[in-house]
Amino acid sequence: MFARGVPYYHGTTPAAAMKTIVALVDLSDLAFKILKLAHQLAAALKAQVVILHVVPLEPVVVDMGVMAPKVMQEPEEERVQMQYEQLLEMRDSMMKFGVDAVVRQLEGADLEAVLAEIKTLHADMVMLGSNHHSAFYRLLVGSVSDDILKHAECPVLVVPADAVPQKTSTGAFINAPAGPL
Repeated sequence: MFARGVPYYHGTTPAAAMKTIVALVDLSDLAFKILKLAHQLAAALKAQVVILHVVPLEPVVVDMGVMAPKVMQEPEEERVQMQYEQLLEMRDSMMKFGVDAVVRQLEGADLEAVLAEIKTLHADMVMLGSNHHSAFYRLLVGSVSDDILKHAECPVLVVPADAVPQKTSTGAFINAPAGPL
C-alpha cells in the first residue's frame, strides 16, 4: 500500500471536541454530497477535513471460463494521478470557501489499512456514503460502509445516496440540497 498527500495536523486543545473530519470518498456522484456535509460541519466546528480516497486494485482479466480466479493488480499510475488531481480540486474548492482541507490517497488499501489510516489521522468523525445495494449484492461483495461502521473507533456519519427531496404539508422541502459548496 502506498499513501500520498499533504501532511495533516490534529488539534490539541482539549476544549475543541472535533477537529478532524475524515471524508471517505470514492469519486462517485455521492462524493459531492459527502464533501458538502463535511464542509458545513467543518465550518461550524472550525475543523479540518481530510479527504480520504482509496484507489482500488484493478482486476486482471483471465479467460479461464466460469471458474476463473480473481486476480488483482496495482492500479495504473495514470489513473492514480488523475484521481489525485480530482481530489486536489475538491480540496481547493473547500479551501476557497474557508475550510481547512487536505488530501490523502491510498493505493490498493484493504479495510484494515483504511481503518489504520483513520486512526493515524486521529479522526474525530468519519463521513462516508452508502449506496443501497440488495442483500444479495452485500452477501457477495460486502459493504465498505457496514465494515467501517462496525470497526471504526470514532463516530461515523453515513450519507445516503438516494435522499430525494420531499415536500411537506407546509410546502417546504426536506432532504433538499442547500446552496453551493
